[in-house]
Amino acid sequence: MKLNHLDLQVPDVQRCAEFFEAHFGFVWNGNRKSPAIAILSGPDGFVLVLQRMKEGDSGYPEGFHLGFLVDDVATVRAQHERMSASGLASSGIIENNRGVMFYVQAPGDVTVEVSCRRVA
Repeated sequence: MKLNHLDLQVPDVQRCAEFFEAHFGFVWNGNRKSPAIAILSGPDGFVLVLQRMKEGDSGYPEGFHLGFLVDDVATVRAQHERMSASGLASSGIIENNRGVMFYVQAPGDVTVEVSCRRVA
C-alpha cells in the first residue's frame, strides 16, 4: 500500500500553495487562481491537496504537523537557514535520539517538520 495524498484545510489556499512550491519543490497542478483548492505534486510523486477551510472551523490539534525527511544533517541546516532568511517563523535546530530537525510555520498555521534520521 502506498500513501497517495494528504488533504489539508487552510484559510488561504494560494499563500499555502506558494509556500510548498517555493520551499519544498512542489508543482502546482490545475487552476493556480482557485481560492478553494490547490493540488500539488511533490518531487517524489506525493500529492498535497490544499482546500479552503470552512468559515468557523478551528485549526489543527496541538502537535499536528507534516514532516519531510531529508538525507543528511547538512540539508536540514541549509533548509533551516533558507527558511529563516526568508522570514518564516521556525524553531531552532533540534537534535535528539530521533535525529536532527526543525519546525516551521506554513501559512494557515500548518506546522512543518524537516528532519533527518540519526545514523547509528
